[in-house]
Amino acid sequence: MLSTIKPSPHMKKQSFFNKLWCNVCRIQDPDIIEDYAKGDLICRGCGVVVGDRIVDEHSEWRTFSNSESTGADPNRVGGPINPLLRDSALSTTVGKGSKDSGTLTRLQNKSALGTGDRNLLAAFKEIGRMADHMNLPQTVQDRANELFRFMDDKKSTKGRSVDGMVAAALYIACRQEHLSRTFKEIAALTNVPKKEISRCYKIMKETFASVLNLQTISSEDFTSRFCSTLKLPNDVKKGAEHVSKMAMDMGIVAGKSPISVTAASIYMVSQLSPEKRTQKQIADVSGVSEVTIRNAYKDLYAKRDQLIPSDSPYFSQVQYLPTN
Repeated sequence: MLSTIKPSPHMKKQSFFNKLWCNVCRIQDPDIIEDYAKGDLICRGCGVVVGDRIVDEHSEWRTFSNSESTGADPNRVGGPINPLLRDSALSTTVGKGSKDSGTLTRLQNKSALGTGDRNLLAAFKEIGRMADHMNLPQTVQDRANELFRFMDDKKSTKGRSVDGMVAAALYIACRQEHLSRTFKEIAALTNVPKKEISRCYKIMKETFASVLNLQTISSEDFTSRFCSTLKLPNDVKKGAEHVSKMAMDMGIVAGKSPISVTAASIYMVSQLSPEKRTQKQIADVSGVSEVTIRNAYKDLYAKRDQLIPSDSPYFSQVQYLPTN
């Protein structure tokens, strides 16, 4: 018989969980084992069945996708429910084995999803591919999916490049999660030009004007990632962050993009350290041309004594900085 310990009024409550109790052994913590085949709970001390007809919550079969891919699929359920799809519900999966299983699977997939959901599913797969390629977390991918679904509900994607809207949704999602990426980085993963992504971004920004609050991109959003890719030490990263922030606050680089300021700051501080990097190396990582880095660096070089703090170990090397 299956029973639980009923605490007396004088007993202190130690746990929120019920404990199994064997009426024969009368041990507070009996050694109970479960017979998965019969669904019984058995006391190991005396052999009494203390519970029967227990529901087995373990997997029905062991499924190894690599080793059992050629055999019959033992799973009896379809994929999980996707709340972003309009007609998403518990799906039915046609099993393999019969000669007509391929045809039945195609018909089932065609009837299970409407045209709109098929387009959404294709867009979600593309967002997932791009996010995986850039090593973005799942939160960014989910937010991009939500943005694209909202645009699709508003019929704002009609007459426009779907790939461009997908790229713009991912760009905005990165901004919201403080993992900013450049248009050029996202355009490198698609066949959509940077100008088209920028146009789609402006459309989405206008659509979400009342609910979307995007913070201004700062150079700090890129410094850590660029320095990590260039394998620069932490003191160079901190020095570059200080230089770019001071340059922005002093208005030295007014009108220049944060990415170009970041690249120029990294170049300046790296020239003061033993770990020097060329403008070409930094341009390959940041996606900014060498000419743009050189022009931004000229503005920083003119105020070099004010940008490098006097207590910095690199301050004594300022006089040896290259002029361009």
